[in-house]
Amino acid sequence: MMRQITDIEGVFADGAHVGIKPSGKKDLAFIYVPNAVASAGVFTQNKCCGANITQTKKALKTTTLKAVIVNSGNSNAATGKKGMENCRRMAQKAAHCLGLSMNEVGIASTGIIGVQLDIDTVEAGIERLLTNKHMRAGSHAAEAIMTTDLFQKVVYKEKKIGKKIIKVAGIAKGSGMIEPNMATMLGFLVTNIDIEPSLFQKWFKDAVDQSFNMISVDTDTSTSDMVLAFATGEHKISLVDKEQCDAYTSLLLDCCIDLAKQIVKDGEGATKLIECQVSGAATHRDARFIAKSVINSPLVKTAIYGEDANWGRLLMAVGKTPGIKINKDKLSFSFGTEMVFSHGEPVVFDRKKITSLLKKDTIVIHIDLGLSSGNATAWGCDLTQRYIEINVDYN
Repeated sequence: MMRQITDIEGVFADGAHVGIKPSGKKDLAFIYVPNAVASAGVFTQNKCCGANITQTKKALKTTTLKAVIVNSGNSNAATGKKGMENCRRMAQKAAHCLGLSMNEVGIASTGIIGVQLDIDTVEAGIERLLTNKHMRAGSHAAEAIMTTDLFQKVVYKEKKIGKKIIKVAGIAKGSGMIEPNMATMLGFLVTNIDIEPSLFQKWFKDAVDQSFNMISVDTDTSTSDMVLAFATGEHKISLVDKEQCDAYTSLLLDCCIDLAKQIVKDGEGATKLIECQVSGAATHRDARFIAKSVINSPLVKTAIYGEDANWGRLLMAVGKTPGIKINKDKLSFSFGTEMVFSHGEPVVFDRKKITSLLKKDTIVIHIDLGLSSGNATAWGCDLTQRYIEINVDYN
């Protein structure tokens, strides 16, 4: 059985149906880390962000978060002053139940935009859910944060660093409206490291930039997205030992990438994961922009869905990227191991081999700009008729 966030000592979580979703599916979750020594967060840059973003960003600047309450089915975005007050009431109710200050509780909401929460129902649900605040039901929490997701997104990894077993675990939700600006979807990670908050924030932001910020389903940045992390303080690592620091940041990044790829695999209507690896760019920034341009291209996405080795669409997606240094005579492309364009020249390739590669669940595209050492990887998914059907039916 997959290990959960609650398999880390000092982490408690649960989820239940409290009445937000008419379907009867779980719609409210909590994560509680009473002895948290540090917390970190990265948030959407959508200028029409939901009340939960405003509330949680403010709380995170004030103190260390020790809990988060998450509701699904309603994003509490575009709900005005009443929505902001409802968000505060959620934090106040949870804080009262947990014996915390209001600023120690983060709030996350996901779902339909522009509809007021039934705050009386939510408050009653919080009180019921937190009756047993020491529940270790991580899978219930992972289920309760889902909206159009088809499966729970869970990760658990551990590594011996120095003489300690350091652990990182997380849950996430996301399927549509995925194109991050600082974050995407909802994600919550826990770790048993003892770390100073500002360093934890730095390391976490770096991990998010290389993972959640490098995925896209449909180029749309949600109003309510956030990724939070909590550190329980169980084990120290040597912060003056580069090998130990690198081992931990690598572990944290691996977990973030794992969750990010799960989101893309569950992209609305998706049948294939696209991994675009860019190398040889003038800068890492250029490589990031090009990788995202490729995975966001509707023409590339539909070609992958149709299992069509039309590398001209890759050329287009690279060439249209604004502000990027390119020498088209040095460009090379390949699908997996099969080169299709080399140093600015078409290559004779075995179409059957590439068609076979394109039938796989994961399609790897390599792009080499031949300029310098800039590199990046981005993950996306194909674009299908089912994506349209899901979003037409969403309301």
